[in-house]
Amino acid sequence: RLQGFFVAGPALVSLVARRPRIAAMADDKAKSDAYTEEMKAKMGSSLTYRHEDGINYAPPLHRIVVGSCLQRAEDVDTLKKEGVGIVFCLQQDSDLEHFSIDIAAIQKRAEEVGISHVRNPIRDFDPLSLRRHLPEAVRRLAAEMASRPDDIAYIHCTAGLGRAPGVALAYWFWVQGMCLDGVYAELFKIRRCHPQLGMIRAATCDILEGGEGSLIPTRLSIKRPDAKAVQIAGLDIGWHNKVSLEKDASTGEFFIVRSLPPGKYQYKFIVDDAWMPNMDLPTVDDNGNINNVADVVPEPGSPEAERRDRLMAEKGRPTDEELRQIRVHLGVPA
Repeated sequence: RLQGFFVAGPALVSLVARRPRIAAMADDKAKSDAYTEEMKAKMGSSLTYRHEDGINYAPPLHRIVVGSCLQRAEDVDTLKKEGVGIVFCLQQDSDLEHFSIDIAAIQKRAEEVGISHVRNPIRDFDPLSLRRHLPEAVRRLAAEMASRPDDIAYIHCTAGLGRAPGVALAYWFWVQGMCLDGVYAELFKIRRCHPQLGMIRAATCDILEGGEGSLIPTRLSIKRPDAKAVQIAGLDIGWHNKVSLEKDASTGEFFIVRSLPPGKYQYKFIVDDAWMPNMDLPTVDDNGNINNVADVVPEPGSPEAERRDRLMAEKGRPTDEELRQIRVHLGVPA
């Protein structure tokens, strides 16, 4: 001690210097826990993500590496050593903000070392968003890979467990003509992940049917004579949006007729601000949440129905002519 003050030794000085980093790691852990719980709840996955452990990724497979998000500019140098020449980022701005990622610093370092950094945001935990945005994502990825034939592409979302493997699989399925189930088995051996194979198949049908396929008018309703207002969430609008239903005063039924592309949709009614399913309609238990489910299908016996049944089935693959159409749509050599 000196005049009542304690003279810190090297160990204490080191501890004080490390305090900000320790606090940051604790903050990252809390954010990782919240992210993992949301992933489990919305995707039905048992996988976890630990942001505080740093970037993680699988070995290269067919010129693609699937991994978690870049967190620092130094991660660019790590990937450069792996032969990566393209970084394909699927994160939205909100994803970056959640983990306080400085995307500008990462992009700057990528430019300095000659890596092409491409952003193609897709909403997290939203299978329908993946379905809608897959064709554009694969189109951009295919163009980048064609322009840099000697480079590896690094595809990432946040955890590298859903959107990123989904885009990689769609690329292999559509551009390389690989069997979706077979290449997923290859990927799973080197990276346990939970991509939405059904959405890749549905997006395949959408491309062949010119967008999202033939829209099918679908009537959904709930009888609540005493209710003042009823809305619906889910369907093709997501859980964050709501659409109001009309009321038939003579029956007390609230209803909506919405044109939907073929597929299965979960939804729920909001009756005077209270969320509830209609137990008189088909339901599904989604990780403890009881939601209604609508199975929207093309007219039985139509060419669209035959194609969808074939492509949505396990090991379903496009015909040679369908694959040519898909490649033309993506702007890659047929």
